[in-house]
Amino acid sequence: MKKILVVLLVLAAATGVFAQEGEWSLGGAVEIGALVDFTQDDITASGSTYNLPYNGWGEIHGSLEIGYRLDALSIGVDISTQRNDLLRGGVSYDGGSYALQAMANLFKWGKAEFGGGEIDEQRLWGYYKLLNEMIKLEVAYKSADNGDSLWTSDRTAAFTRYPPTLWDFDLPIAKRPWDEGKTFANADRATYILADVNLSNLEFGIRLPDIFPAHSGGSVDLLEGVMKKALVGLKFNMQPVEVAAQFQMGTYGVYFGGKWFIGPVTAGLSFTGILDPDNPNKRMKFGGGIEYNPGVFGAQIKAFYGLAGEKNNRITQIGIEPGFFYNVIPSHLQFRTDIGFYFTGGRTGGEKDALEVGWAVQPQLFWNFLGTGAGSYWSYGTGMIVRYRLVADEQGSMGKVNAFDVNFKFSY
Repeated sequence: MKKILVVLLVLAAATGVFAQEGEWSLGGAVEIGALVDFTQDDITASGSTYNLPYNGWGEIHGSLEIGYRLDALSIGVDISTQRNDLLRGGVSYDGGSYALQAMANLFKWGKAEFGGGEIDEQRLWGYYKLLNEMIKLEVAYKSADNGDSLWTSDRTAAFTRYPPTLWDFDLPIAKRPWDEGKTFANADRATYILADVNLSNLEFGIRLPDIFPAHSGGSVDLLEGVMKKALVGLKFNMQPVEVAAQFQMGTYGVYFGGKWFIGPVTAGLSFTGILDPDNPNKRMKFGGGIEYNPGVFGAQIKAFYGLAGEKNNRITQIGIEPGFFYNVIPSHLQFRTDIGFYFTGGRTGGEKDALEVGWAVQPQLFWNFLGTGAGSYWSYGTGMIVRYRLVADEQGSMGKVNAFDVNFKFSY
């Protein structure tokens, strides 16, 4: 508490110094919810938020963000109740042809574990745009969250990552309903050097990961640790078609994806594979889908086939995931339902396993209190969400769920 008071006093003093030059801002958010679980014999209730029970992050919390902006320079402090040792501060600068960001937990600032323990609070990266912004050269010790936007199109066949770590691609098939995969290009607090060339409709480049050791004085094997993990990618976009491809050197990791846009209809196909000829464990996934979204309502259906393992010890899965939404009140209220059917089988010790059938359904109501437009969780800051999730499968490997939750979001 004393540390927070010291920071607030410093900010208060700084206000008088900088007020004449720049602009101060205040913002924040609160999210509180409850989940009622009917899965067990005893009905239980617990505190929750929208992302906590099924995505594993985002506890009940409140936050205060204090920012100062002077031309291209931004400085900010984020105080959150999620952890009692979290006081996040950062600085960013966007000069147009170059940009940078540094962010860390101020309670841990300057400690030896800067490259280790508190990675969830760190950002340290910068980039240049060269030759009339045709080439982007980025260096990252802890990268920004790029949202899997680099060299990526349809992601129906992208590998899922639950429960593997960020760079573990050992589970390409769904372990939970509606798992959303990430391609090889996904980056969030990653370490790399990136060169990306943008020629109007064509974009291509290379990314060398882990080239900056996490600890001072550390080293990395340039061939095994960097070059064999290099990622090459490209994306071509010319309406009504876009295509993207990625190749990860050491594992023979391949991703292909494409979309076709025509009016309110979007169709997509994709493939992801780990095809190292020296490794008997193969990882492959093929999928696609079609989406119809004229605005007020929409529907989609996705399907995929995935496999993982060796020839005589392999798990396979077919997934079919339809869904739809309807903006009941276009300014305030959206109703959405997601459905999934999963057929999982394979071989163990050469013997064919019994087919496991699972299914899931999840209706939701999203209420935008301020009436700035109906939408899902990320589309508004103040409102309410009501959700019911039912997951059933014969073996329980996808996690049986029978739960109702309500969540309240506030922002300013």
